[in-house]
Amino acid sequence: MIKESAVVIDYQPGVATVKCQSQSACGSCTAKSVCGTSALSELTGEPGEHIFILETITPLKIGQTIEIGLEERSLLFSALLLYFLPLLTILVTAFIGEKLFQHELINAIFIFFCTAISFVAVRYYAKNVQKKSAFKPILLRILA
Repeated sequence: MIKESAVVIDYQPGVATVKCQSQSACGSCTAKSVCGTSALSELTGEPGEHIFILETITPLKIGQTIEIGLEERSLLFSALLLYFLPLLTILVTAFIGEKLFQHELINAIFIFFCTAISFVAVRYYAKNVQKKSAFKPILLRILA
């Protein structure tokens, strides 16, 4: 189970809205100035706050610090879906496009189009999967 602390920002009976602050190692990394991940995270301009809605029978108060958890299996499945499927799509469509099209520009457009469709499919599937209880964080304990 992956655990993270969060702060309750809203509570209605049975449903709590919590906010987690991302823990980034970029601030203390010596390779920050040449790292692509650090550069991309700076471009988004977001402070790294994530808001989740938890179903809980435990009464909570706004401002309380709690510990939430998420199963590793659901996180690994999500990462596999997000990274592996588009990569597999690129590889397969590159192979198919090489056999179907003689012109490289048409082949590149074909690869781009199929990869874009795979990202749309991943997004659609992810919206359906996030409704399942295995992909929702759960309240583990109240910290403060």
